[in-house]
Amino acid sequence: MDRTTGVAHTFCTAVLILMGIVLFGVGSEQSLAAQDEVDAGQAADNAGQAAANAGQAAANAGQAAANAGQAAANAGYVDAISLLPDTTAGVMRIPNLPEFCDAWKKTHIGMLIDEPSMQPFIEAQRTRAENYLDSIDSSIGLRPQDLYDIASGEVVAAWLSFEKDKRRPYSACVIADIRGLKAKADKALDQVDKDLKAGGATRADVTHLGHTVRVYTTKPKPGQLKIDEIAITYDETRVIAADRQRVVTDLLDAIAGNMSSEPLSDLPDYKVVRKRSDDAIADAAKQQEAVVSLEWFARPFSMGRILRQVFEVDRGNQVDILKLLQGQGFDAIKAVGGTAAVAGKEIDFLHRGFVLAPPTARGEQRYELAARMLQLADVPMQAVPGWVHADVGSFNRIHWKLEEAFWASETLINEAFGDDIFRPMIEGIRDDEEGPQIDIAKDVLPNLDDQVILLTDNTLPAAIDSERMLVAIRVKDGAAIKKAIRQAMEVEPDASEMDVLPGVEIWRVQRGEGEDDFEKDLFGGDDFSFDEEIDEAPPLLDHWAIALVEKGSCSDAPYLVFSSHPDLLVQTAKRIQQCSEDGFSELEEVKRVAAAMKDLGADKVAYDRLVRLKHTLRVKYELLRQGQLKDSDSVLFKLLRRIDEEEDGGQPDPLNASKLPPLKEIEQHLPEGGSYIETTEDGWMMSGFFLK
Repeated sequence: MDRTTGVAHTFCTAVLILMGIVLFGVGSEQSLAAQDEVDAGQAADNAGQAAANAGQAAANAGQAAANAGQAAANAGYVDAISLLPDTTAGVMRIPNLPEFCDAWKKTHIGMLIDEPSMQPFIEAQRTRAENYLDSIDSSIGLRPQDLYDIASGEVVAAWLSFEKDKRRPYSACVIADIRGLKAKADKALDQVDKDLKAGGATRADVTHLGHTVRVYTTKPKPGQLKIDEIAITYDETRVIAADRQRVVTDLLDAIAGNMSSEPLSDLPDYKVVRKRSDDAIADAAKQQEAVVSLEWFARPFSMGRILRQVFEVDRGNQVDILKLLQGQGFDAIKAVGGTAAVAGKEIDFLHRGFVLAPPTARGEQRYELAARMLQLADVPMQAVPGWVHADVGSFNRIHWKLEEAFWASETLINEAFGDDIFRPMIEGIRDDEEGPQIDIAKDVLPNLDDQVILLTDNTLPAAIDSERMLVAIRVKDGAAIKKAIRQAMEVEPDASEMDVLPGVEIWRVQRGEGEDDFEKDLFGGDDFSFDEEIDEAPPLLDHWAIALVEKGSCSDAPYLVFSSHPDLLVQTAKRIQQCSEDGFSELEEVKRVAAAMKDLGADKVAYDRLVRLKHTLRVKYELLRQGQLKDSDSVLFKLLRRIDEEEDGGQPDPLNASKLPPLKEIEQHLPEGGSYIETTEDGWMMSGFFLK
């Protein structure tokens, strides 16, 4: 064995040794009693064996004493969650790292990493990974590999809030159980010491409650104003590492029973989230014979502020999103967390989680201000509609009270823009003689149902415009919505009607095709023009299509359909009007996912999702291999480019993605999966999984 599996293995080994000695002794006595004619040489051999047995017995007694000492240590072990303070914003816990690593190797991701065809890419990542981990270990001193080598039980990573520290309002720490692996910990932490000193850090040891705490002051990077520190302490039981000395000494105080605050494990929010998550996964994990391998918990707003600092997000004078949401009632979401199990018989990965959001208002609205947008409605689990075509990669369906959510967004939008613009905007759409003159409040919102479907697919060969998306909203009054669409499109300069499907008005928008005479009319022909270039964000979609598709043989209601690609909308409209048996719901892998969701208890749900990873990732994967993923025309990547503009001079292929194998060689490790959300009286239960 490479590594110990803890006290249980040691105890079992000792029992087997003792059983062997007892059996050997009984057999020897019976043999000696039966042999009256033993020569002197045999007697000498027996005497030597007896001496050996006595030595073995002494060794066994020593092992038993060691086992007793280990058992006593186990009895006094305090789990890391009970040591963390009430200022903990987020935490992840692996209950048993060796068991997790063994189980992970049996999952699709674990096997994918071991695929021979992946090794050129894996090797290409080593230098990059080492550089990245250098940036991590400069925070807490320990690399993941160190933890893998020395942890015999739980490993916990936590982020703590220090809101009064304006310079650095958070800290990170790691706590690992190293019982039975002290010698390996000595070696690993000696190497950490050498590496930190080689990187320019200076070390000063302090003693706290009899424990030596190594405090390293790291060498500032060019342009860095603050001086960082790393604190590490360890003993026979655990190792503690943090980016702040106070965190380590506070944890040592907690171990000694002198905690200055209430422990995280005793807080009501934590207990509720953990119990809901653990109870939800227990039966399924047992039936699947899966290994419960990960637990997590977070306070969304506290953790959001920490992540903003970690990733150095500076929005300048732009809207503070966290502050905006918190002030608009979304702070009703107190906590979120979950539990994951891996390597089951039929399920590769299973997650159960809970969002704790007790109602802050009476009645059906549950929450206040813009948080009233969180109007999800549970309905009996439904089959995937027959009109969803077989090339879909992911199917998403949410039951959302759209009309209530729309009006609830008013205070959010007004605060974001710093002005009461919401109602005037709605009235302008209705009353502007040069506008569409649509009465959203009267003619649109009351005629939308509460079901929204989102489909994603892609086309081959892989290209930057291969990713496609379609949204379908179930409609109560198709005629009213059809009229509203026509009114909007008739004043859209880039819109044109597609005459491709009898009885269905499909409107296509292609940016730049229309003749917009607004500037010409305003400034009197060609005598005036804009000399100064206006810096505007480009549209997320250069082309799209919209239509009202009436109830057909494959649907029980009309749908308002919007798509990033007109051809996808046309294809969907045809299927709504005329069913065929080659749809998404008829695929064997989709049937397996639907059956698994039912087995897991998806009875009434507010949201459900079915995904085929092999299909939904095929274009992204190929574009990544070609170095073109960043140029993808999909809405997602356009948003990412807008949020994080790339700097000039960057590496063209920092991942060495060209070394990835063709998808065909690894697609067996890209399984199907599903997820769903259920509404509870005080939040939402979340479930997600991937199949074997």
